Amino acid sequence: MRRRSLFLLPILLTLLAGCARDTHRTSLVTPNVDTPPSGITWCGTLELPGRWQDDTPTGGLSDLAWDADEGLLYMISDRGWLHRARPIFNGKELTGLEPLKTYVLRNAEGHALTEAAADAESLIVQRGDNGVRGDSVLLIGFERDHRLQRFYPNGTPASQPLYFHGLRGAENNRGAEALGRHPNQGAIVGLESAPSGMPEKATRLFAVNTGQEWTYPLADATGSALTALETYDGGLLALERAFAPPAPLIISLRSVRLNGDGTAAAHTLVQLSTGEGWRLDNFEGLTRLGDNRYLMVSDDNFSLVQETLLSCFELPPFLENKNNPH
Repeated sequence: MRRRSLFLLPILLTLLAGCARDTHRTSLVTPNVDTPPSGITWCGTLELPGRWQDDTPTGGLSDLAWDADEGLLYMISDRGWLHRARPIFNGKELTGLEPLKTYVLRNAEGHALTEAAADAESLIVQRGDNGVRGDSVLLIGFERDHRLQRFYPNGTPASQPLYFHGLRGAENNRGAEALGRHPNQGAIVGLESAPSGMPEKATRLFAVNTGQEWTYPLADATGSALTALETYDGGLLALERAFAPPAPLIISLRSVRLNGDGTAAAHTLVQLSTGEGWRLDNFEGLTRLGDNRYLMVSDDNFSLVQETLLSCFELPPFLENKNNPH
């Protein structure tokens, strides 16, 4: 019996792999969710395959960036793979994703980045909404070798690596996890968790252009870490993940205001928990499609028990103004 099982196992895995190369529509809301939170509208969720049809691995996605001029979605993995895709909408509903091409991030000599150098965690498109096609550049944040660097959309470097004082004290795997655009301050970097010398429940934000810094208070949920930033309602939208087993996995969306005194005020808009029946995973990436519509993506850590979920949601602008005194 054991030999027969071992013989059938490769066949079963092959069949499962073949079936798993298609994108499937799904939902974060399950029958176990009693009352979905108000103030957020879901506009479609997809479960992505472990590999595209051409056998390219799709796991380990750590961030997203929307290029409005090209109508393209960029997805970066922590293995240094840069995916181009085109989301498919039926009206405002996300119904599919068309993979286009995958590139490997490369160094100035044209070689693929080594594993330690390729740990990409955050991403924004620069010049992606100026009405000019073909001039987009990607700004990418990396962990382990803590730095930022600009790349062309084909994965070749557009600048030398950029090392910032704001990255000081970052732990080995908890560096430039979040990267977003503030309406006034420009590109803002957020460290995943407290660097050395800071309180445990706070972390550091800093501006790429000026180096100005802010102390960001993490959410109260045990294990909260900052995983993404984006533009929201004159300020920023932060995505936080709280993972501290055996506690439930908690995902928080928070509005952020940058104050002149070096502090950041954060207000929790929506909080989702697996303990309340939500179908969640390791959400790390966030991008803004326009207005207050966003996509967020989960990193499956190349684990058979995790999923890569791409979810669309919308936040009304009055939500922050109504509830946040800042």
